[in-house]
Amino acid sequence: MKEDIILDRSIAAKLQRAWPVFFENYGRLTPVQRNAILPILNGEDVLICSATASGKTEAVCAPLVERYVDINGPWTILYVSPTRALVNDLYERLWTPLRRLNLSIIRRTGDHATKLNKIPHVLITTPESFDSILCRGKLDASIYGHILSRVQAIVLDEIHLLHGSPRGEQVKWLIERLKRLKRQAVKENWCKNIKIQIVGLSATVSNPKDVINIFMPEGRVISVSGQREIQIVHNEVIQIDKALKKYISSLDKPEKILVFSKSRKRVDELSAKMKGLLTEFDYMVVAHHGSLSKKVREEAEEAIKSNQKIVAFATSTLEIGIDIGNIDLIVIDEPAPDVPALLQRIGRGNRRTNITKVLLCAENKADEVLQKAMIHAAINGWMCAKDNGPNFSVAMQQIASYIFQSPKRARGRKVIEDLIKSCINTDLFGEQIIDNMKQNEELIEDESGIRLGEYWLNLASNGRIHSNIDSAYGYSVIDEISGDKIATGISFAQGQGLKTGGQFLQIRRFDDLNIEVKKVNSENLAHGQWSYVGKRSFQDSSQAVSLRKYLDLDAEEWPVILDNGRLYVFHLGGGIRQTVIEALAKMNSVDLNTIESNQFYISFPSYSVEKPFWLVEYRPANFELLINSEIEWFESKLCRPLANKKLPHNIRVYEVKEWLNLDEELYNIFHCRFNANNHKCIKILKMFI
Repeated sequence: MKEDIILDRSIAAKLQRAWPVFFENYGRLTPVQRNAILPILNGEDVLICSATASGKTEAVCAPLVERYVDINGPWTILYVSPTRALVNDLYERLWTPLRRLNLSIIRRTGDHATKLNKIPHVLITTPESFDSILCRGKLDASIYGHILSRVQAIVLDEIHLLHGSPRGEQVKWLIERLKRLKRQAVKENWCKNIKIQIVGLSATVSNPKDVINIFMPEGRVISVSGQREIQIVHNEVIQIDKALKKYISSLDKPEKILVFSKSRKRVDELSAKMKGLLTEFDYMVVAHHGSLSKKVREEAEEAIKSNQKIVAFATSTLEIGIDIGNIDLIVIDEPAPDVPALLQRIGRGNRRTNITKVLLCAENKADEVLQKAMIHAAINGWMCAKDNGPNFSVAMQQIASYIFQSPKRARGRKVIEDLIKSCINTDLFGEQIIDNMKQNEELIEDESGIRLGEYWLNLASNGRIHSNIDSAYGYSVIDEISGDKIATGISFAQGQGLKTGGQFLQIRRFDDLNIEVKKVNSENLAHGQWSYVGKRSFQDSSQAVSLRKYLDLDAEEWPVILDNGRLYVFHLGGGIRQTVIEALAKMNSVDLNTIESNQFYISFPSYSVEKPFWLVEYRPANFELLINSEIEWFESKLCRPLANKKLPHNIRVYEVKEWLNLDEELYNIFHCRFNANNHKCIKILKMFI
């Protein structure tokens, strides 16, 4: 304790301007702040891994402000966050301390199109708006040339949500493009140096070395262990309606309860159902997810913040960032998609104490086991390494955006190929991607260079040129009286109503792509068949491997169950292994219609517990041929973006092979041991059949 006080005082002495505005209300530093402030103050690139609510934002912002505040002339810290809601939350948190230092702060998102006519000290944005600013940030009649010419540091917040995704790949390209802009800025005398300090933040990075290599190759990891104690309030894992009523009826004082579910439809159904079930306890019920309108979401956020007796149902939209006050209980309605997501959700609770109260719920026995397996992994601090691979379709979007960024709306081939080489780290693909885009008439090459074709010019006109998010279209739900938008992305089949955001809505009329509704009190008046438009999400190996660890199985032991002429083989390897096993079956002419498979097991007709011949050996050349001939099947299984279809065929094949991690997966498959005698595990695994 004495050593900590001495260290805090020495750090405070180095933060003469920043300490009073960031830390005077606390007086002491948190462990992550003690570890991170000095390296950042010294200009190092770092990835900070520390628990939720441990003070990472201040650990980054205070030393960056202190480091750059004395620069003669404008300077900018560019803060990139994965969601608009998180941008808003950061803006509110940083506005007061920065204004006390007479520093300017701007947020730039699709919701806040702040005019950029002056270089700000702190600019908070999303990846898509970062892309837009690069293209549209020229400062007319200014000696600084571009709004980003004076960027000194980039902060990548909640970096685990970017890593391994198309948006993360986009950020990698954007950083490279910003470095090129800085080099041009030095030539034009807009700034004095090209150095950009990069800092990443997350509570749940499962593979920090990969993140370092991608976003900050010269950086290092600062990892601060320790998380709050997880307290499971009931050992029994039961259905959520019963569990919530039982829990709330036992309380002697009001509590704020946050429930996480894995789908938007589930959130809507539960919030509508629980409004009736919790009436006797006088609890308010709200819903929050990405298809609800901004107004509905913000009303829910304000209700959570200001009410003490409230139950909020949400998808991942409330996992990070948004200020909703102190939450007393976190309810995990269904197994989280992976352990990092589970830790993020748990981390939203009881931020003022060292204990997080968690209630686990499940609709069936399999989910009950999986909940216990994943919480076991979370309590023991284990996070499955993230399944990922290349995202080459981003190259097409970035080539188009890079051309659009040019004042002449054209660039030379060599310049574009050089950018591609820097971001993909190969000489093989740059020329092919450009030529393929020319063949598809997405690009035009003439004496002026390479220009955008009609397809990308149309996207540029409405701003969609800056996005790598697959678009999902559907009806918008509009209140017929107020005209307010309630939800978007609705696919409607039949009936007289729907339930969104916990409201009973009766359909009044269809108007183009709008459904006009009125609010009703009766569930019968809101009955209908509908869903949200969306794409399938790839099933990571985290759940399956958590189950393997929970059952204390080594990597080579695969439990098998023979049941009614079918053999169930529990590979417990997630979506990647499922795809590789199915591909082996296809290669050996096994009828896939006879196979049932998921992230946990594969089953097929058999009266033996022995390995089938097609899981014993294979020819590498045959696998290559299969990927080449059935590339769309593989891309569908791996949930690759629709834009991949526009890539050259050989690049699509290369991407699939990288995602499949074939050498490791095939080794695991061919060296596994089928075991029908592990009776303890088999008793549990039967619940998944």
